[in-house]
Amino acid sequence: MVNAPTANASSYFEDEDVTTPAKHGTTVQSGWEAAQALFAPKKTGTNYAPDFKVTEQPQLVRFLEDIPFASYRQHWINRSEGKRSFVCLGAECPLCTIAGDRPTARAAFNVVVLTDEEPVTKVLTASAPLYRLITAANEDPRRGPLSKYFWAIARQGVGLNTTYSLDRVKAVDLAEEWNLEIEDVEDILSSATQYDSTAVYTSPREELLTLAQQLVNGNS
Repeated sequence: MVNAPTANASSYFEDEDVTTPAKHGTTVQSGWEAAQALFAPKKTGTNYAPDFKVTEQPQLVRFLEDIPFASYRQHWINRSEGKRSFVCLGAECPLCTIAGDRPTARAAFNVVVLTDEEPVTKVLTASAPLYRLITAANEDPRRGPLSKYFWAIARQGVGLNTTYSLDRVKAVDLAEEWNLEIEDVEDILSSATQYDSTAVYTSPREELLTLAQQLVNGNS
């Protein structure tokens, strides 16, 4: 059913005639970036959050909370365009019950990445090894809780050989070790976004059912 319009459409054309120049707004844009934004898959109902990638080069972060804002299980499925992740639906998940894929646990944290050129909140999605490291730091009375200090985080190795480091950084060491002034950092943190579970996109069951059937039939 189409809802009735909330405004009188004719009012938009009261001053228009055939001699009125066309109006150009911001909906028509140029360049690859604008095109890619239009053609990118839309995740309806989600609060888009950029992912934080742990690198070999240490990055300075601040956890905005002492707990993960979302915990879930995640499937990684090989597709023709490469691996894609899907949130597990639990007991009713077709990727588990039909395709037989085993999901892995994930925990998502809000972190402000202070070593970025433009520090913003990103989502640190931790697998089991990193999650255990973060939990240990949070529960350690000498180092925790997470949001009390700054942290230098890095990884070494790849695949199953990946290890992580999470080193506490005190506020007094920001200027000397990271070339950051605490006043500037506090300004950044005061306006930082905090994401919630809506930032984790969950595919509709119908989509996962179709995918599971494709996997079983070898049509991935």
